[in-house]
Amino acid sequence: MKLPEGVVLLDSLGDLQPDNTYPILVCGSHCGGNRALAAQVKYCHVQAVFLNSAGVGKNHAGIRGLNHYEAENVLACAVDQNSAEIGISLDTWESGIISHMNPKAEAAGIQIGDSVKEAVHKLSSIIQITSSTEKNEAADSPVKDETKNSSSKPELKVQTQTQIDGIDITVTDSITFLNENNAGDIVICGSHGGMSAGHYAQKRGVKAVFFNDAGIGKNNAGVKSLESLSEAGILACTVDCMSAEIFNGQDILDNGIITVCNVLAKDRGITEKMTVKESIKLLK
Repeated sequence: MKLPEGVVLLDSLGDLQPDNTYPILVCGSHCGGNRALAAQVKYCHVQAVFLNSAGVGKNHAGIRGLNHYEAENVLACAVDQNSAEIGISLDTWESGIISHMNPKAEAAGIQIGDSVKEAVHKLSSIIQITSSTEKNEAADSPVKDETKNSSSKPELKVQTQTQIDGIDITVTDSITFLNENNAGDIVICGSHGGMSAGHYAQKRGVKAVFFNDAGIGKNNAGVKSLESLSEAGILACTVDCMSAEIFNGQDILDNGIITVCNVLAKDRGITEKMTVKESIKLLK
């Protein structure tokens, strides 16, 4: 599939690298987050980003990133979670319909109801596209990139450890913030429960994981990873996006209400409408 010049597809923001040279990012991740996440996207040379609205959810957490991207001078749009599968960038590109945007996107002439492809076309005259030759020259250049080595590089990978009834758990805002030391952990995270998030959970070898259902959305994409996680031996559940904020692991722990459980979770007695804290107590 040939994409317009300057466009890159990524299923997860966790896959975005500092050496990215594509100014327009079409991503399967949610449009939540904080200023540090928006700064990280800007640090990776992104000028415009298209993300999933994740059901909008509690306190509009699914689109909270729009204001943060605006503050970082990054054009940002969210697509309706029922128009494109969360965690699947190709579907965001092919089927995503804009549901929310920041003022920078509005100023560019993007409108609610536009397809992602239509919106990207409108950016062709205002987004500076680096040619392939310039990209290669930049990659080969021995000149040090002071921006990349700056102390202002955003730091995002944060997790905390706590206990519920003597059970050790790891709390983090994103499944992408885990590392090899989290193998075997019970994880409460603010990520959606889509396929890309499930891949990260498997990669880190966690014991159990609780996600946000991101409004469930098109083709049940917000909870789609649960079955494959069960097959991989990982207990997994999602919580209602209206009960707890996406990209807020602590809120998932404190207020999350279970919406979907995989087979391994059901085998431990976890059911819909339980709180996350009630569910964890069954993991002794």
